[in-house]
Amino acid sequence: MMSANGQHALSDMVELQMYLLAQSQPRPWPLLPRSIKPVLEGREPHRNPVESSAAKELVDGGFVEPTSSRTFVVSKSGYAFYEQEIKPHSE
Repeated sequence: MMSANGQHALSDMVELQMYLLAQSQPRPWPLLPRSIKPVLEGREPHRNPVESSAAKELVDGGFVEPTSSRTFVVSKSGYAFYEQEIKPHSE
């Protein structure tokens, strides 16, 4: 079971093509766009920055993976979880 904050962060990362920038604990982790062109124009993230507890939940659960020492993107299992558990409830 994933918290609502974790689900919102994962949804934002998938739908808005964003990545998490790791911060020292317990500071919130900012979400940053992966591209210059926004995917869903006019839509803002549910919460930016993401609470450190929600970011830790995503990392510990394997829903995001590091691309460098400070940046995290959605993993394959994160996309699968989004498609199976989050997306059907948001439609």
